[in-house]
Amino acid sequence: MPWIKLSLTVSQNKLARIEEALFCQDVQSLVMTSAVNETHLEDTLHELPEWSHVRVEAMFALDDNIQTVLTSLHSLGMEGFDVSFVGDQYWQQAGTQLAKPLDFGGLQVVPRRHPTTQTKNLVRIEPGLAFGTGHHPTTSMCLTWLAQHPPQDTNVLDFGTGSGILGIAARILGARSVDAVDTDLLARETARENARYNEAEISVMEHIPTGSSYDLIVTNILLNTILQFAPTLTASLNLGGTILLTGLLPCQLDRVHSVYSEIQFEETIEVEDWCLLVGKKVSDQ
Repeated sequence: MPWIKLSLTVSQNKLARIEEALFCQDVQSLVMTSAVNETHLEDTLHELPEWSHVRVEAMFALDDNIQTVLTSLHSLGMEGFDVSFVGDQYWQQAGTQLAKPLDFGGLQVVPRRHPTTQTKNLVRIEPGLAFGTGHHPTTSMCLTWLAQHPPQDTNVLDFGTGSGILGIAARILGARSVDAVDTDLLARETARENARYNEAEISVMEHIPTGSSYDLIVTNILLNTILQFAPTLTASLNLGGTILLTGLLPCQLDRVHSVYSEIQFEETIEVEDWCLLVGKKVSDQ
């Protein structure tokens, strides 16, 4: 199946806004590299290097309205786009080549064929065309939290699973069961394949099963979906259970607080202008 590839070069100070605009336009996958092959200006664990100019390659489904995407980027002052078509095999190989090992405090995420001496708490990921390698701040914040708070003997919901990385990590870290939910067919196929490869027993599905309840919900998506599914996610969380919400910018947090009235948010973690909210369900309305 061919995909639309949109390539552009942005300065570091515009990257966050461009990234958010692409997410809002239902981008299927993002890869970022140095635009001029420069060495790292800053290389912080779990974060993208702060190159002065970044080459962004964004993948969209063939039936997406790419003109709407370009109009959105033009409004941010971006010019010089390159639009092309690529096949699955090309993109999967490119994603694999760009992946690198990451350590989240005892939980390690590595490309499938990368050598490592670690055998415990190890997730091997082939991102393919779905989100989730651990490199993006939203994913890395969730992985770090899971490593620091292993979900031993809990029922976990990974909502918006993408590559399945968070659900797989939760299972490897001791979760009793994991439901991984994503409306995108490609994401579900990728998550199932990654789970099989890691011998992690998770259930991948399109919707949250009716009547299911969870001790931990991990939601790595974007604002509109987080707001839309607030009643469903809150109802699915056990009293006293924990919810992680990310894919959020600092200016969006008040809106999230207002629709999650049954959740007491105890912690806000921020990395590169992205936020992770951590809260507990304190009441049933």
